[in-house]
Amino acid sequence: MDFKLHVIEAITDKFGEDRKVGSGGYGDVYRATYEGEEIAVKKLHQLQGLDDKQFDSEFRNLRKVRHQNVVRLIGYCHESRNKYMDHNGELIFAKIMERVLCFEYMEGGSLDKHITDGSCELDWPICYKVIKGACEGLNHLHTAQEKPIFHLDIKPANILLDKSMTPKIADLGLSKLVSSTLTHKTEIVKGTQGYMPPEYVDNGFVSNKFDVFSLGVVIIKMMAGNMGYFRCAEKSPKDFIEHVTENWMKRLHAEPGYSSHETDILRVSTSVEIALRCVDKDRKKRPCINDVVLELEKLEAKIKEMSLASDVQKDLTRSCDTNIMSVDPTMELRFLFEQGKEASCCLQLTNKTGGFIAFNIEINPNKYRARPSQGTMPPCSRRYVVVTLSAQEAVPPYMRCEDMLLVQSTNITQDLGEMNYQKLFETAMTNKGVDVVQLPIVYVTLDQ
Repeated sequence: MDFKLHVIEAITDKFGEDRKVGSGGYGDVYRATYEGEEIAVKKLHQLQGLDDKQFDSEFRNLRKVRHQNVVRLIGYCHESRNKYMDHNGELIFAKIMERVLCFEYMEGGSLDKHITDGSCELDWPICYKVIKGACEGLNHLHTAQEKPIFHLDIKPANILLDKSMTPKIADLGLSKLVSSTLTHKTEIVKGTQGYMPPEYVDNGFVSNKFDVFSLGVVIIKMMAGNMGYFRCAEKSPKDFIEHVTENWMKRLHAEPGYSSHETDILRVSTSVEIALRCVDKDRKKRPCINDVVLELEKLEAKIKEMSLASDVQKDLTRSCDTNIMSVDPTMELRFLFEQGKEASCCLQLTNKTGGFIAFNIEINPNKYRARPSQGTMPPCSRRYVVVTLSAQEAVPPYMRCEDMLLVQSTNITQDLGEMNYQKLFETAMTNKGVDVVQLPIVYVTLDQ
């Protein structure tokens, strides 16, 4: 929609101070109501040398952008007028161009108001919603248009939140419509210090990896506070991921009724890991934003599978009050990882009942072996199981391991000697008579 300047002046009380809700490097923002809808009106500062045909063409293209994570451009205005203005101490009558953009109004304000030096004040579900939404919005700008739209000024102040805390990328005033197949050397524009990638700062190069770098900085600041980007340079990627994940886990566990430990660990650690790859100094090593979105989609699919498996497991598992076996260690199974070498650790199983029980170890047989993996235990007895990690040719990225060991146990009437354990546990599961202890597997190194 093309707005007339007199209409915009009417709904903003001639750009009155009481209507102003913010200011930026490119203009002042006013709150107004147009045809019953609240809108944000951005009056641009005088931009010398801007071609009006270029302005009209660019914002006609931007008006076509429709995505739930991009602030909607409702319309714009560019009109010339004559007015008196001060020039070197003299009052002159000059012709000036007024340029105004009108956007949907975002009630939640900007993301930067929620980020402090130490952390992000938003709850983790909202943080993750913002991270995921910002990635999806940027992906739409880069991939869904006839020509990609490069934002070139992604920062917390340009990620706005609506009343439901849905994030939307704002201020496409710096956007350029460029060929998706070429990397262009452009004139230096007003990006924001700290969010511009090194190849741009040094040589003025712009590619699809410019916005990826900026978004990586935003995510790091959401995860670790405004000082987080500087802290990540002082630590190895693995140590930084562990540091941030541990801090978020402490914060989450302090919340009443918190119960999503495993899924949130995955989301937190994956978000930090992605952000670190996004800010790699070598732009060729940074992922494309489409790859980031696909990675987050795969993560959500995995979490959904975990949730379904957990629901099934709850149906097959007795309550904690009737567990018949205890397992030591209780929290996780740790392997001292050395590339190309086997590693072993020990489990202690304790029969807590006054009768016989059978046990069964479930673990990925392609990577691990357990000795013994099945057996029976007399009343109130202990049994030791050695679990061995086969020699691994490659070091896992950031030493992350997502494997799990399960210890199943069930009551039996006596030591049955040579029995078909598989059939025994299948029958017990059908009757919901199996206890299950799950142990996450963790890789550690000597320098930890």
